[in-house]
Amino acid sequence: MDYEKLDPKLVKKAKEAAAGPLGQEMAKFPLRFAKAVFFGDRPTKGKLQNVNNGTVVLLNLNGKPIALTCSHVLDSYRQIHGNPNTNFQIGDLELNPLDRIIDESDSSHLDLVTIDLQGLDLGELKNDQGIGSSFFTPGRWPPENVKRGDFVAFGGFPGLWRQSISWREIVFDSWSSGATKVSAVSEHYFVCQFEREFWIESINLHGRDGLELHKIGGLSGCPVFIHRSIYWELVGIVYEFSEDFDLMYARPTILVREDGTIKETNS
Repeated sequence: MDYEKLDPKLVKKAKEAAAGPLGQEMAKFPLRFAKAVFFGDRPTKGKLQNVNNGTVVLLNLNGKPIALTCSHVLDSYRQIHGNPNTNFQIGDLELNPLDRIIDESDSSHLDLVTIDLQGLDLGELKNDQGIGSSFFTPGRWPPENVKRGDFVAFGGFPGLWRQSISWREIVFDSWSSGATKVSAVSEHYFVCQFEREFWIESINLHGRDGLELHKIGGLSGCPVFIHRSIYWELVGIVYEFSEDFDLMYARPTILVREDGTIKETNS
């Protein structure tokens, strides 16, 4: 983008909107359907837990509750699966995701996996704080793909901000963006360029410095939404971030069928 050609008055107006109620709602929306997923040592008093975390999207497809995330989020769990001293949780819900995989394209391909949540106590996933409180039910599926120049919203749970409050309690602070520009689009991914000089902080509950957050591991699997006229569409899943170039890569959800299976092409 040629920043020198931008109208300073329009930039100021956009920043004021981003810092106000509109910006707050745009930033909060993706987090309603995002949940921290974590796995590792089972909590034991007096022992420091070794934990990995990522993000899942809570999605209702054709009446079926599923969790959508990246395949590489499960790769590390596969290495420790079977050890009785380890567990896997989505929020407060403990499960074995490997027994519930609907479909998967491994990390060397599309890096997507869908997990069936039917028959589980979904109340363990919900809370009254907005974050991860709902399953997203799309108005249509598949969604329309994004275009270069679109602005999208996304959010998840950076691993650097994870805190162990006690031996049995972990807090996952969230980080989100209400409007990030799509800079490139291909058949199997789209890219957003972080333009930090234009970022405006609209919510900061714990004094975190989002501008300094360059390692955003933990956001893998987080949802990417776009606002189209009067409705939102889930258009992507974050799967990679380039620290050197501030590029975020997302897999288009058009690659996920309504039954939760994954296709290799969006045609």
